[in-house]
Amino acid sequence: MPVFIEDWIKNPISIINNIFDNDCENFDSKLDEFFRSKLMCEKDYQSIPCINDVALHELTPNCLVRYRCMIQDSFDPVYFTNVQTVKNKSTGQLKKICLKYKETIDLPAGYEVWEDTVSTNDKKLNHHANLQQRTTFFCVPIPGEAQWVKELSRAKSCYVCGTTADERTVDKRPLEADEAMETNQNNQIQRIEQDMNIVSQEKDTDYTICKVCYKTKKFNPDEETETVTYTKKTKNEKITENNTNIHLNLLNNFPLNKNENGSACLVKTYEDSEKYKINDLVEFIGIYNQDPSLAFQHDEHRTDSLEVEHERKTQEFKIHKENKIEDENHHLCKCTEMDIHITKVTEHSKKYILSEFPPSLVPRIHCITSFNLLSNNPLLGRESKVEKKEEMQVEPTEKKSDYWSLEYNQFLRSLLKESNQNLELIDDSILFDQSQIYLNKLRNEIILMFQELLLGDALAAEYLLMHLLSSVFMRKDVTILGKFCLNITNIPLVDKKDNLKTFADCFYSALSKIVPMSHLFRFSIENMNTSNLIPNKDYTKDKLISGMLQLPELFHLIIDETLLNAGELKQKGLINLNSLKEIIKWQKMNYDFGFHQQEFNTNLRMLILSETKSILTSDVQLKLNHELGKFEPEQYERVINEFFHEEKLNLINYIRKYFSILAHIDYKLSSSMQQLVENDLVQIRQTHLVKNKEKMSFEDFHTLLVVARLQAISYGKSELTIPEWNRAKSLEIELYFSVFQFPMI
Repeated sequence: MPVFIEDWIKNPISIINNIFDNDCENFDSKLDEFFRSKLMCEKDYQSIPCINDVALHELTPNCLVRYRCMIQDSFDPVYFTNVQTVKNKSTGQLKKICLKYKETIDLPAGYEVWEDTVSTNDKKLNHHANLQQRTTFFCVPIPGEAQWVKELSRAKSCYVCGTTADERTVDKRPLEADEAMETNQNNQIQRIEQDMNIVSQEKDTDYTICKVCYKTKKFNPDEETETVTYTKKTKNEKITENNTNIHLNLLNNFPLNKNENGSACLVKTYEDSEKYKINDLVEFIGIYNQDPSLAFQHDEHRTDSLEVEHERKTQEFKIHKENKIEDENHHLCKCTEMDIHITKVTEHSKKYILSEFPPSLVPRIHCITSFNLLSNNPLLGRESKVEKKEEMQVEPTEKKSDYWSLEYNQFLRSLLKESNQNLELIDDSILFDQSQIYLNKLRNEIILMFQELLLGDALAAEYLLMHLLSSVFMRKDVTILGKFCLNITNIPLVDKKDNLKTFADCFYSALSKIVPMSHLFRFSIENMNTSNLIPNKDYTKDKLISGMLQLPELFHLIIDETLLNAGELKQKGLINLNSLKEIIKWQKMNYDFGFHQQEFNTNLRMLILSETKSILTSDVQLKLNHELGKFEPEQYERVINEFFHEEKLNLINYIRKYFSILAHIDYKLSSSMQQLVENDLVQIRQTHLVKNKEKMSFEDFHTLLVVARLQAISYGKSELTIPEWNRAKSLEIELYFSVFQFPMI
């Protein structure tokens, strides 16, 4: 017999109702225990459909879903009724139903909502105990997520088009499957059309625009056309216009709107909402809701929008009535107060206000459980491996450390397994010593690959490796420890007349096959003057409009400055330029909230590719050593494709895990090494490093210490040792010679 999806995935609402009916007093703990037990099983977890991988029309309403996303905006908490009392119409029997994880009241057959009109005021006050808070997050798919990440995540999923992996073996007529698919698609299209329609009190009412005062009003065919001229909008025009506006609004909330696909969602959380913040990567597991009625309901996060709109329309009408507006042909406008009746604030009018987030485009997810994504690399394990420690109230930093330690040990064991080592005889205490030789071999493979990516420059390959492992690990006063912005100069150019791919295009294409999140930004006068890099608050819609720089931690941003030509930066361009400089220097960015700026910390990896020294400051400037007169993209791509051939997929996956895991190794400096470093720094400072006899600056000290740290981490070591320290000093000296090209004196 085939194994079908259980009710807890297809119909979790029934599970919730049963748990509530059986034990309403311990409802929350029982529900949490039930779903945790299910999610601990990897197969059950992968059987849950993921919105990132499945089309919305293939999902069953009110089913359980997963959503891998970034929190783009958050709303203020709102209160909702957790428990509602209903009455049997026939017997008068009272019953309590659970409204948690639901958008609307789903009344049982034969029941109606019961209102207590008999109890005293003291007893009515007890009803406030049924009020609970929930917080809504506006979430978007992870910006710049690599194609290989999406493909691996989709391959791991056991859910495809409404069936689990076990159900795929069941013989079923293809015609039935096609009919079911077509029905779902038609339902989805109908929901979108319903959401996109300009709504009115009467379904078939046509709206017109007065050509005298340009007000929108109902079309009246019997009206005198001599005095008032109207333009009638067809149904298709109304749908297209509204559809375009809503799509543009949604695109504004995708940080990389030209490169993004997938669905944004409104995620409603009931617990631990304070542990999440803007730009966090989270995986939510909850109940999927796409009720079309939500498109016309008053937005719970915009409490005064209708009142404000009605007041504005009233003032417009008064001015309009006093001025007696005429058009160029002296036709007097005869619009009356009936034109603004639809904006009056009534319960009926609230029902027909079009939401900023139509459910056909922005589904709702009622979160049952969730966890932070410490990395979106699908080759790593889930954070739930350390879920049991949450009950012990472990600090978040300690919990992350435990997770990465576990991943690092498993990574080393997998390297040993590749070399046919007996893992049962290897204890964790000697694991690193046994696997060090294999880890060094993997590092050498990475250097060889990067050397080909960078046209044979071994020094540039070393610094690129360290750049991909860099991360801000401490903020102390005005010092940001760990930032490592790299500027690679002497980038070869192509002839613009040939319309060929640039070096930056080919390089980014190769690098995106290794890192899980990345984006190539073309630094030009036009892009700087027109791009929205900074998020800003739109108070009229009460939402945060995203900017390109609203990105999650450890996002890799490549800036292509080779296309920069002479030109003038306008005000917006200057603001964007200062924002980039602020991120590079301080790893922070100011969001524009209209009347004030709000500072948000960042942790982005910035790589600048330029022909000469960049106009943006950087921590390390490196001149690419090559002898190419002209860049040939076809030859470059042939060489790169050899590294990413399917036969080398296993090696590529190890490289992907290498960068994701080793960047989070707990690094420390022993007291003996700290003394040695201090003595060397004093000696270096007493040495004249440049021709004009300037001494080493504080920024140079910081860069040298960061290089030493990254060198140790690149070899898988959690402590700095003498070989890595000496290696760091020699790399800095070699870098100095490559840039300035004259001997030290």
